Amino acid sequence: MLTVRVRRAKTNDLEAVLDLWMEMMNLHARLDQRFQPTSNAREQFAPTLREWLSDPNVAVFVANAGKRTLGYLIVRINENPPMLAPQRYGHISDICVAPDQRREGIGRQLFSAARDWLHRMGVDMVQLHVAASNPAAQAFWRAMGFQDYMHRLWLNL
Repeated sequence: MLTVRVRRAKTNDLEAVLDLWMEMMNLHARLDQRFQPTSNAREQFAPTLREWLSDPNVAVFVANAGKRTLGYLIVRINENPPMLAPQRYGHISDICVAPDQRREGIGRQLFSAARDWLHRMGVDMVQLHVAASNPAAQAFWRAMGFQDYMHRLWLNL
């Protein structure tokens, strides 16, 4: 069994995170054509990811075994409009675990790190979007305690 260590990502983790991000994007594109990444999506996402590493309201976590990156998670702190409580909430935008490492507890470890970070930041609510076409992801997040809140609808015109 692998010894997995979860920690905040550093600049030298970017290539591995981008590889996993493309894996996640391609998986979603296979599940639903509306998730099609552009031909240069990786290059377009790289500067944003680099910027997030130094943003105090964003945490990028990686799960490593030795020198191999097995997964990552991105969580940020967002603000509600002033008339809604809580004022600040966490939003998990991305999680991906390498296909050969799924169902080994790595996603749970990444989420635990994100939850701990949000608590330290004084945030006690987190939300995320999960693809309707991805029942495995839905089951994972429900197992983490997430519940339905809103349904996002789509119409092609």
